[in-house]
Amino acid sequence: MGEERLRASDADRDKIAEQLRVAMNDGRLSLHEYDDRLKQVYAAKTYGELRPLLSDLPVSRKPATVAQRVPQWVIIMWIPWAAVNALCLTIWVATGAGYFWPFWVAVPWGCALLIPTAIGMIVQSSQRKPDSR
Repeated sequence: MGEERLRASDADRDKIAEQLRVAMNDGRLSLHEYDDRLKQVYAAKTYGELRPLLSDLPVSRKPATVAQRVPQWVIIMWIPWAAVNALCLTIWVATGAGYFWPFWVAVPWGCALLIPTAIGMIVQSSQRKPDSR
C-alpha cells in the first residue's frame, strides 16, 4: 500500500493551505484558483488527494523564513521604548545637549523590557524544538 492512500491529518492540510497562500501572495495563483484549491485541500482525505494541488507550484522557502523572524509581541513591546527615547534625545539635543539625562529614561526601561523579552524568546525557542523523548 502506497503513501498515496494514507489518510491526511488536519496539520497536513494546514501545511498545504499555507503553501497555497504563499503561492497566491507570490502571484503564482489567482484568488479564484487559490479559493478552488483551498476547498479541495479541506475536502481531501488522503495524501494522494493533496499532492496534485501543489504539483504545478515550485517549492517555496518562505514559510520557514517567516518563523525565523522576530516575534510580533517583541516589536510591539519595544516600539514605545524607541519612540519615547527618540523624543528624549531630540529634547536633549534641542536644549543644549548638556548632562545626558535621557540615560535615566532609556536604561531602566530598557532593562525592564529585556527581562520579559529574554524569557519569552527562550520559552518560544524551547517550544519550537521537537521533544527529545
